[in-house]
Amino acid sequence: MKHTLILLLTLLGATLCAQTETPTVKLTVLSLDSRILDLKYESAGEVKSLFAFKNRRSQPFMYRGEQPIVFFRELSQTDAAGNPLRQQVAQCQLPGNSRQYMLIMSKRESEAEAYRCFAIDDNWGTFSAGTYRFLNLAPFTIALKLDDKVYEIKKQNFTDVSGNFEDGTHQQAMMVSLPEGEDPLPVFEGLIQYTENLRMLYIISPKPGGRVGRVNFTAIPQRVPKVPSSTPSSAQ
Repeated sequence: MKHTLILLLTLLGATLCAQTETPTVKLTVLSLDSRILDLKYESAGEVKSLFAFKNRRSQPFMYRGEQPIVFFRELSQTDAAGNPLRQQVAQCQLPGNSRQYMLIMSKRESEAEAYRCFAIDDNWGTFSAGTYRFLNLAPFTIALKLDDKVYEIKKQNFTDVSGNFEDGTHQQAMMVSLPEGEDPLPVFEGLIQYTENLRMLYIISPKPGGRVGRVNFTAIPQRVPKVPSSTPSSAQ
C-alpha cells in the first residue's frame, strides 16, 4: 500500500510538471518598416538577440518562456544586482497551439521606439506550399476577387486560398477596401503568380495618412525547405 501511494504521488507530480511546462516554439520575424537590429528577448532564462529585416523573414529561432513574449532594449543603467535595466518596446501573444509562428512587427507612430507585433501560425502543415495566404492588418475588411471567386478578408485576420492552379501561371486578382461608413475603395488590381513549391504570404497593412482605406501590399514568398539527404555509410 505504501509503495502504491508513493508511485501515485510520483505520477501526479510528473503530470503537474508537464501541465505547467512551457513548450518550445519555432519563430521567424519580419518588419514592415525599417530593419530592427539587436532587439532582446529572454528564452529559457537566457537573454538573446533578434534581428528583424524589412519585408524578409529572419532566420528561424527557438523560444521557450512565458507569454506574451516581451521584446526589450538593455539600458546602460543597472539594477542592484548589476544587471542592465530593460526598456520594453514590444510584446506578442502567440495564438492557438501551434509550434511554429511568424511575428510581424510595425512601428508605432508618435513613440520613440515601440512596435506592434502580430503573430500568425506558420506551420507547413496548415500553411502549405501552393497556398496564397492574405493577411489583413488593416482595421477594416478587404474584399478579394481571385479568378471570379470572391473572398472576404476580415480585419486582423487572414484567408488562405488554394486551388487547381497550374504551376508557373498568373491569376487575376482585385482587392477593394471596405472601411465602415466609407465608400468602397479599389486598392489593387493585377496578376499574382502561382508556383506549386512556394507558399505566398501577402500582407495588407494600412497606409498612414491620406484617404481612409488605402493600404500597402507586401508579398513574402517562401520555398519548400530542402530535406538533407542521408548518405549511406560505405561498407567496411
